[in-house]
Amino acid sequence: MAFADDLLEQAYLLANLPGEKQASFRRAVSTAYYALFHLLIDEAVGNWNVERQRGTLARTFDHAKMKKVCDDHVKQFYSAGRPPEGERLKNVAHTFAILQEKRLIADYDNSYQWTRTNAVGQIDLASAAFDDWRAIRATDEAQDLLLTMFLPKPPRA
Repeated sequence: MAFADDLLEQAYLLANLPGEKQASFRRAVSTAYYALFHLLIDEAVGNWNVERQRGTLARTFDHAKMKKVCDDHVKQFYSAGRPPEGERLKNVAHTFAILQEKRLIADYDNSYQWTRTNAVGQIDLASAAFDDWRAIRATDEAQDLLLTMFLPKPPRA
């Protein structure tokens, strides 16, 4: 089982611990985000031929840059009238952006009170994004999104 899958499983375990502890719910939401973050990074660096360099390459990915790429992809999806087969990639991008925002709330906004239902809902979003990603991961559009997350500037068409 890959690290991203382990994180997703851990998120569910944290959200379902006995009691109603904010710390467990917050860690669960944060872990769900990191599960998707690592899934996408692992997919991107897995394309790199020199295996010993993959860990270094993985550390170059930036949370804010990845979110911006995802937000831009979702906006372009709706403005360009994308075909239905692009729906899964749009869902992955949208979920990444949503989960990053929820992770920031979980990690830094102590005024927000999480519930088990809300936390599990965020993890379910991540799980659905895993499923969508695995269904479309080999498509040119999915691979282009990964490349755009890594590049310092968007590639020219």
